Amino acid sequence: MEGDSKKSYIPKGMKIIGDVESDGDLLLAGDVDGNVDIDGTLELKGTVKGKNLRVGRVELTEGNIESDIECLDYISVGPDVTILGNIKAKNADVNGAVMGTIDVEENMSVGSTAVISGEVRTGTINVDLGAVCDIDLKRSYSDERAGAFFEEYLSSKKDEAAE
Repeated sequence: MEGDSKKSYIPKGMKIIGDVESDGDLLLAGDVDGNVDIDGTLELKGTVKGKNLRVGRVELTEGNIESDIECLDYISVGPDVTILGNIKAKNADVNGAVMGTIDVEENMSVGSTAVISGEVRTGTINVDLGAVCDIDLKRSYSDERAGAFFEEYLSSKKDEAAE
């Protein structure tokens, strides 16, 4: 049908040694030992070991990734997922284990089952009780509301003192 996206499938028990490219979605239940470049959504239930994983959107429900991840939109890391590598995304929900730098342009949510070790740069972050975070947190992509608030506050205090 016109408008349907293409969906590829790598089943459990299949191992691909080499790079995987697709202009559609991919359900990966098997193993890839190489780079992955997907324009659509990657749904992971297997493993990826490579240098780069570039995707439009990622839904990681179970499995392991030993690769840097560049996600153009949203990444969801489920509680049964382990990632050894850096993540760059627009938005992220992390409920699994990540060791590496996480760079999220807008919103990052860290669930109670998350285990994170590394540096985190994000616009906003929400961390649920129970999450284990050994991180160096950097607020980047900020809209500078905090700076403007304190600038205005200190200015009003100076005005009060002058009166």
